[in-house]
Amino acid sequence: MPKRRTILKSLASTLPLGVIGTRRAEAAESEAATDAGRDYFGELGLKPFINAAGAYSAFGGARMRPEVVAAMRYAATNKVKMNELHDAVGARIAALAGSQAAMVTSGATASMVVGTAACMTLGDEEKMRQLPDATGMKHEVIIQKKHRYTYDRALTVPGARLVEVESEQEVRDVAGDSTAMMFFLQPTQKGDNIPADRYVKLAAELGIPSFCDAATTTPPAMNVVDGVAGGFDLICYSGGKGLRGPYSAGLLLGRQDLIGFARRHAAPSDISIGRGMKVAAEEYLGMLVALETGLRISEADDFRYKQDRFDNITSIVSNVPGIVTKTIVSEGHANELYLDIDWDTDVINISRTEFVQALRDHNPSVEVRAMMFSAGRIQLSATVMAEGEDVMVGEIIRDVLLAYT
Repeated sequence: MPKRRTILKSLASTLPLGVIGTRRAEAAESEAATDAGRDYFGELGLKPFINAAGAYSAFGGARMRPEVVAAMRYAATNKVKMNELHDAVGARIAALAGSQAAMVTSGATASMVVGTAACMTLGDEEKMRQLPDATGMKHEVIIQKKHRYTYDRALTVPGARLVEVESEQEVRDVAGDSTAMMFFLQPTQKGDNIPADRYVKLAAELGIPSFCDAATTTPPAMNVVDGVAGGFDLICYSGGKGLRGPYSAGLLLGRQDLIGFARRHAAPSDISIGRGMKVAAEEYLGMLVALETGLRISEADDFRYKQDRFDNITSIVSNVPGIVTKTIVSEGHANELYLDIDWDTDVINISRTEFVQALRDHNPSVEVRAMMFSAGRIQLSATVMAEGEDVMVGEIIRDVLLAYT
């Protein structure tokens, strides 16, 4: 009897390549379908939770839209050359956002790394190989003192040094032959000494590339278009939060030349500082579809969906004595809807901290926003909640609070 390997080899030599590819794909889909009912988290001993807190990184970001999931599934089983995919997706995203060029990165932080490296080396291959040793090249990044924050460490990964300023005159004083970039954070809780429009003009006047971290300024997705229109040479966004794309992806948009340099600092380039910050084909396609879909959904429609979730919760908890609920809209660049929940502690004898823990310990577990900067106020987000989960959240909140009346 012929060996199985011999038979397969014979078939491969006679079947058209298209048929072979199709049958391989069908086999993979069949195997995936067989595992569709598996409880993977349960097998790992993990406890799922209902996310009523929002699209935080610690909670896995936002729930991807169905269109994004479908696009990523398609890319996982249909292969094209990565550079060609990068070119095509980048061109489409740039057209959607009104930018000269765009690229998908492995997150907003990665965008900051490769964007800074691009401004430091400007395509010089010898300098690219030298990073993070910045000897002999432009390596200073000007940043407003009020814009210092946790993630500005990403700017130093390629070897840059941060130079703090507090006024336009200080920018002029420190700008020189060593200046690679001027950085801007949007939004900042500490305010701006130099507002965005003036910062962009100042950078252009001095001939220094300007970079804006706008990672958290969505939703709505239209803020990407508005951000690009702000005139920064480079601007980045997180993909897995307000845009509801892949959690481990982001966008970098801006000048054609700088995006080209930034691409050379990312995989699959083997001389890049960002070689380990790989982006899978699924993420390229997922980010494109996330932006396409997000731009088709109006802010009014998005708010309507979230308000419906909050209305269901409010209706369920309305019979709890002493409870107060209010829908609020966040102030800032990202427009989000939240449900604020409070209660009379003379009627319901539980602190906010105890309440948060009680929800966390419940089965199913629920996570909410505990606003540390607002006296620990409790707020709910519907960004990650699916239909039906709102009802469960309402019932759990009602039962927890009634237990302490």
